[in-house]
Amino acid sequence: MTKALRVGPDSAGAEPGPAAYKKGGDKPTVCDANVVLGYLPSDVKLGGAMEIYRDSAEAAVQTLADAMNIDLMTAAEGIIKIVNESMLGALRLVSVEQGYDPRDFALVGFGGAGPLHANALGILSGAWPVIVPPGPGVLCAYGDATTQVQDEASQTYVARTDAITADDLIGEFEALRGRASESFEADGIPADQQEATYQADIRYAGQAFQLTLTTTIDELKEKGLAVLTDEFDRQHEQLFTFAHGKDHEIVMIRAIVKAKSSLTADLKEVGEKPTALEDAKFHDTKFYYEQEWHDAVIYDREKLGAGTVIPGPAIVVEMDSTTLILPGHAATVDKVGNLLINPA
Repeated sequence: MTKALRVGPDSAGAEPGPAAYKKGGDKPTVCDANVVLGYLPSDVKLGGAMEIYRDSAEAAVQTLADAMNIDLMTAAEGIIKIVNESMLGALRLVSVEQGYDPRDFALVGFGGAGPLHANALGILSGAWPVIVPPGPGVLCAYGDATTQVQDEASQTYVARTDAITADDLIGEFEALRGRASESFEADGIPADQQEATYQADIRYAGQAFQLTLTTTIDELKEKGLAVLTDEFDRQHEQLFTFAHGKDHEIVMIRAIVKAKSSLTADLKEVGEKPTALEDAKFHDTKFYYEQEWHDAVIYDREKLGAGTVIPGPAIVVEMDSTTLILPGHAATVDKVGNLLINPA
């Protein structure tokens, strides 16, 4: 009706999927736009097995182009620019709107399609380098398998520090640890594979807000409650330019228990020497960017050694994902196989 291009919130999902998969989908998707632009090469099978049909993707995106009276490539690039701006909005929620400048951070692109858009998001956000880890399509599963299991227990504990002793607080902390450890015992994780940290929310008596401080039982035994009150004064002065040095009040305490997973992250270093790019080359290709075609090269990520520099325009393919390196940028492989994309 308005001839304005919108992307989402509906999704083709895995079934029927994008038109490029030829599984029954006929609506244009972001994936189809990536295929039309050449970012997702139709001459390389997904995961080495799944065919991509460029003609089907073009037919689907053409329906949008016809509705807006624009050409096919302009419509496809418009889809990608809009979805990139949408992702930038999500990045702003966790950066700018939380008081952080994204230019002070690196940007990690993961998921099956994330590395296709990561370079563009780096340009929009100013976050460099853009990091694409090995196996980005399964990064969440890898993290889930290797992360620490955690549980916690907390309780309200309104008491002035001059009215209690360190032993009183230690007793409360140990009781909370027992509660937090119940789930570990149920899962058969022994106590010697658990580690606990303790937190206390502290304020000056009469304040309406508090600061959360972390401590250990050993610190409390060695230094007493001063380990908390001194740190509170330091942080309060840092935040608000003053500290009373007295009338400290604890309002909440908690015990956090962690246990290492039986699966541990094994970061294997890739080949020590840079790879001759010709050895990792699949073949030449081209893709459409900023209203023009660019000659590019497709590389096999498994054959890229540490220190290898991949100049854009280029596409790096692997079993679970595809990484797009835009013109004017280059990716360097670090010692554990991350692709570090920076402006050239």
